[in-house]
Parts: sequence; C-alpha cells; structure tokens
Amino acid sequence: MLPFRLQAQCSARQADADFARGMALAHQKQWQPASSALKAGENLCPAQKRFPEELAGVAFEQKRYPRAAHWLRRALQIDPTDQYANNFAGTVYYLMGNLPAALLYWNRVHRPQIHDLNFDPDLRIRPLILGRAFTFSPHSLLTRRQFETTEARLHGLGIFPAYRIALSPRPDGSFDADFHAVEQNGFGNSRLQSALSILSGVPYQTIYPSYFNIHRSAINVTSLLRWDSQKRRAWVNVSGPLHDLPQRRWQISFDARNENWAIRRSFTGYAPVLGSLNLQKQAAAFLVTDIVSGRWQWATGAELSHRTYRDVQRGSALNTNIVLPGTELKYLLSISGKPIDLPQHRLAVTTSAHSQIARLWSQSSSQVFEKLQGSARLRWLPSQNSDRWEITQQVRGGGLLGASPFDELFMLGVERDNNLWLRGDIGVRGGRKGSAPLGTRYLLTNSDFYRRIYSNGLIRIQAGPLFDVGRMAAPTSGLASNRWMFDTGLEARITVLGTRVLLTWGYDLRTGHNAWFGTAR
Repeated sequence: MLPFRLQAQCSARQADADFARGMALAHQKQWQPASSALKAGENLCPAQKRFPEELAGVAFEQKRYPRAAHWLRRALQIDPTDQYANNFAGTVYYLMGNLPAALLYWNRVHRPQIHDLNFDPDLRIRPLILGRAFTFSPHSLLTRRQFETTEARLHGLGIFPAYRIALSPRPDGSFDADFHAVEQNGFGNSRLQSALSILSGVPYQTIYPSYFNIHRSAINVTSLLRWDSQKRRAWVNVSGPLHDLPQRRWQISFDARNENWAIRRSFTGYAPVLGSLNLQKQAAAFLVTDIVSGRWQWATGAELSHRTYRDVQRGSALNTNIVLPGTELKYLLSISGKPIDLPQHRLAVTTSAHSQIARLWSQSSSQVFEKLQGSARLRWLPSQNSDRWEITQQVRGGGLLGASPFDELFMLGVERDNNLWLRGDIGVRGGRKGSAPLGTRYLLTNSDFYRRIYSNGLIRIQAGPLFDVGRMAAPTSGLASNRWMFDTGLEARITVLGTRVLLTWGYDLRTGHNAWFGTAR
C-alpha cells in the first residue's frame, strides 16, 4: 500500500510540474511545447479538468476551434457543471458557426440573452406570420428548444430554401438575433430560377409549375404535369398556415393518373411480361400538420380516390385479389421526430411512422385494409467546421394488412413517382412501369457517403458511393422474387439556384446489371 501512495504522490507532483511548465510556455506563446507539457500532465492525472481546459485554451489561441471543442468536451465529462468550461464551449461552437451546439452549452450558464430580434426588411411575408414562427423574443434567454422549434416552423412555411439566424454580440454581453433568408415569391426570384424550377423535367416530358407566398401569407402551390403517353399524370398541392399560425399547416392535393403497366422481373435483358394493365386513378386529399416542437410533429387527414383497370392481362403476376377497381376512403395519420440530436458532434437521427386505414368499395363488396410504414435516418457531418463530408444511413420498412388494390403495392426501385429507391433496379422499361419488385411487405436500407466537390453559392455539387439492401414479399410469384437484393454504385447531387438534380449509377450485385438514372427533385 505504501509504494502505491508514494507513486501517486510522485505522479501528482510530476503532473503539477507539467501544468506549471505548460502554463509558462503558453504565456510565452510557445503553443506546441505548451500543449506537449499539458498533455503529459493530463496522461498522469486524467481525472483533473484543469488539463483539458488549458489544452482547449492553447488550441483556441491557435484558432484550432475543433480541437478546442474536443478538449472542452473532455473537461465537461469530468465536471458537467463547470461554468467556465460551458461558457468557453459555447463560445467555441459559436465561432465555428454551430449555433445549436453553442446553445447546448451556453444554456447551462443562462446565456445567451437576446436584446433585439431583427428581420430582413426586404422579406415580403406578412410580419404577423413571420413573427409567430419565432418562439423566442427580445429581452429573454434563447434556449436550444426554442431555436429548434423556430427552425421547424420556418422550414414548414415552405418559402425559405435558405435562411440563417445569426447572433451579433453587444457590448453588455447580450446578443441581437438577426434573421436573414432567401425567400421564394411567385414563380421564382428571377427568370432563370423560374425556368430551371419549372422546366427541369422537360427531358422526361414533365414540368413542375410552382407559385409561392400568395398574398404574402406563405400559401404555396406546387404541381406536376407529365404528358408521357405511357404514364400521364397531373398533380397539384396547395398549402398554407392554418389561421395564420406557422405551427399548423393545411394542405389540399389533387392527383390524376393514366398509366400503362407491364410487370417484368428486370428492367433490362430477357424479361417476359408476366402481367399488364392500364391504371386510371383520381384522388383528392386534405391534411393538417401540427409542428409541436423542433423535436416532433404529427399530421392527420383523409383521402378519397377512385381507380379503374383496363386491358388487364393477368399472367402469373396479377389476380382478382389485387386488381380491385372501385372507390376508396382513407384515413391518414403520421408522426415524425428527432429522438437523437447531438449538435456538438453534428449527428442526428430522425424517425417517422405512417398509418393509412382505408375502406375500398369494389363492385358489390367492400373491404378494409391498413398500410403501415416506418423509417429511421441518421445524418452525420464528420467535419466540425464544414459540410465537405456527409454520411447518411436510412432504414425503412412497411406492410399492407388485408386485401388492397394494385396501386397501393410498394415498389423497390428508382422511379420518379416512387420514393423507395433501390438504386440498382429501375422501375420503368420501355416507358411502362412495373420492372422493379412490387409487393405487400418490404425492408430497405440506403447508405450514402457524399463529398462536396464544388460550391460557389449558386451551384453546389456533391457525389459519393452508395450501398442499398432491400427485400420485398409479394402475394404472387410474378411481382417479386422474395430474395435479398444488394446494390452498390455512385450518386451525384447537383443543385443550381435551388433546383436539385440527382444522377445515379447503380450496380446490382446479384444480377450484374447496371442502372443509370437521372431526375430533378
């Protein structure tokens, strides 16, 4: 026991000497030797917060803010209540432009106090609606929860593709909050932007007319018109704040389709038609969304639709339990949230769950079915002070309970009316839908690793590898193989004046097929 005590005393004395030497070197601005001395002391006494705090100070003086943040997190692991370290950490993240992380630490020491809230005078949205989007006010403490809820409401308005809430320090230690935003009005803020937004789908016989901020009230109209002879579609969506409250939003949509389907096992090579039909469907929906906070929101509504099937060739893929024409009334319910949010690591996990309960009146009978889907998505920006790298991982699954019509089946594959992308499979062949797996139950994971290649404020290019895994269960053998599918490849995201173009190359590891696809979103 005595040798252990002597060793501990010797280590403590050596740690004190290292600390004194490191501080002396820091005062002389000899940053590298100072850092080495403090690290030596920290290795001897890892439970003492003084070493990581001073190492953070050395990194801060060198303007190595990510390194300073690392050491401050280490100090706060030892003593989460340390006011100096919390205030210092908030300042470091503020200087890195990571305001959510700054608020995480500043709030522990009752900062920042907001003196004034200033809006860009050029914004056209009515001040009443914009002011209600902000959950904090002048002469009060800005909390992280208030900031998150404000951002969720601003995003929900649908007219700010880019915005920033900046804190400007004042001499008395408080801050002014300044809101700067790019606002969408009418068809666009310039002729070029309007043309890109509306005409981006012309290569595949589609236009996207949109009109924003009607009556300066964040009432938006988005639409799609496709004149492809194999899959005609007209869709329009109108949305706006309910009673001028940005936390609640209504939307009405109308959708009409006339599509030719040819069910095949592959989008290329030898793949005979296993069933075909013409689908004509009209639908109208009403939905209300409630943004409860920055962490979660929910939506509810209803949809009325009618479908007919013509020129049905059943084959091995279609049967009477799937090809069900008639009128359908559907109740919609969804909830989404952010259960994990670590702004100091620039990592967040979002989740969502969707339920649709429907009754279908088909000929002389009626039946009830339910459509369930859930998802979880992780997004991580590894760099502390830039968005050069981005990693995303998404897992989704769903199922149908009860007999449902053909147009309610899930599809795994890249197709412009489908969001379940298995990027080594294309859902269209010869202009007709049906060449990707269809079924009643699915599991899909999408892994993406992006690197920012170029950005100048108007144009942004990201690209990187992808890896998808999926499985589909189907009621008939002709719709899907019920086997695991593995795809790899590359994806590029090109954003020009707010219009995003996706270019993908997928490689099916099971069949060896290459899938090239492009679309504007």
